[in-house]
Amino acid sequence: MTSPIEDPAQPLHVEFDADEACPIAFEGDPSVVLYFASWAFSLRFGAQHELAQAASRIETLHKVSLRPLLRYADRRVEDEADRRELQRMWQDPSRLAECCRAVAAATVAGDRRLNELLEGYEDLAPRLEELAAMCDWAAAQEAHVRLSFDLGEPGPPSSGH
Repeated sequence: MTSPIEDPAQPLHVEFDADEACPIAFEGDPSVVLYFASWAFSLRFGAQHELAQAASRIETLHKVSLRPLLRYADRRVEDEADRRELQRMWQDPSRLAECCRAVAAATVAGDRRLNELLEGYEDLAPRLEELAAMCDWAAAQEAHVRLSFDLGEPGPPSSGH
């Protein structure tokens, strides 16, 4: 059974393959997590947005692997390849929790340049801490976690299974 932690109006969706629903929820808009992850992913394409630069700094100077946070897919499935890609996104919640906490810790480590790059994104660290707590819950349930997004394009969302 999949237990979603989601608000249909939000683009970021967090799901667990647990028998019960996660009792932890975001206390604010989790979109900032998706924006950060998207810009971090775009680094390989030469992105220069401040969130891309912040992600680069977190990876290089703070030695944080962002891989677990970059493991997400579009919920809108249009073909078999999309369905397989969405299914492939299930991951170990402990690794994602560790990544989220490390990014949050970097934001309060006294790195003045990183703080400048994250100006206006002060909600990032609290949302990452909340996601980490959700992942801790999932790990205790021996469940997996999946991050996906829905930008509201036409077409039905995937059922996930």
